[in-house]
Amino acid sequence: MDFKKLSVFLEKNGVPAFRLKQVHDAIYKNFAASWDEVAVLPAPLRETLKREFRIHTLDTAEIQVAKKGDAIKFCFELKDGLKIETVLLKLLPDKWSLCISAQVGCPVRCPFCATGRKGLKRNLSPDEITDQFLAAASYLKKTRNHKIGSVIFMGMGEPFYNYDSVGDAIRVITDPGRIGLGQRHVSVSTAGHVPGIRRFAKDFPQCNLAFSLHASDDLLRNDLVPLNRTYPLSQLAKALTDYIVMTKRRVFVEYVLFEGLNGSRSQAAKLSSWLRAVAAPKYFVINLIPYNRTGGPYRAPAKDRIKVFAGLLEEYGFEVTVRKSMGEDIDGACGQLAGK
Repeated sequence: MDFKKLSVFLEKNGVPAFRLKQVHDAIYKNFAASWDEVAVLPAPLRETLKREFRIHTLDTAEIQVAKKGDAIKFCFELKDGLKIETVLLKLLPDKWSLCISAQVGCPVRCPFCATGRKGLKRNLSPDEITDQFLAAASYLKKTRNHKIGSVIFMGMGEPFYNYDSVGDAIRVITDPGRIGLGQRHVSVSTAGHVPGIRRFAKDFPQCNLAFSLHASDDLLRNDLVPLNRTYPLSQLAKALTDYIVMTKRRVFVEYVLFEGLNGSRSQAAKLSSWLRAVAAPKYFVINLIPYNRTGGPYRAPAKDRIKVFAGLLEEYGFEVTVRKSMGEDIDGACGQLAGK
């Protein structure tokens, strides 16, 4: 919603100034998704605004709910006909986290990721990013009377390749006068975009940083995360060290596990050594993610092998979590978003 244009329109048409505040609160606080839901406005004004302004910049093309009810995937259609996907994840009985997209497609092109295989179509605007939150929040309110408790930029795209729009969206999401989510409830996940990490440390020191590592040697990581050819592990390590020194915040390490590729004892030792060269183990949470099927040649390791790998990292002094797969049956799990 372009509130500057709306303000000019209302003033030109002699509408009292307080009506703008009513619209603002209806959209950002009550998550109204249509003008009919802005009941505080007179009916004739609502009809006029229907013809002149869209509340959201995107339309909901499809909603899929996982069989377990712990994941809800939205397919949104943009004005130009392109599509993006966004996922609500139920982490606790009444606590939902929104996995939000920053781009249509992704320029990093990780070979195991459905988004990466599409390549980059374009960046999303700040409104197209925040409207994902508003549309999902409206759905949750209407269907379950629940709220979104956290946001993570880990949907489609590399957030730091669209830094300005992502930054503007974070400001809207965390502004107490608008959505008002606390900064510590917002996380941004990068594939290792070094300039973005440095800007993020200065601009949003209270938000959470996650980065997709997947391998701790350049040869393997070049294949798994092609961005490593631009920002190799040595540059990434320096940026992370500086980030931790500046913010004093813990960093979340995303590590997708592939059968026979990056989950051996020697790989655990390499991972430990690389992270310890960056900072003390207390500054990291390693999030192990069993590979989710995306149609490629990769496979997830057996559960017992994942448990052994996690145990080794814990012995090295790191906090380790193994991500529970949510939404795999609706292609809504990590790496499966494609904007179909």
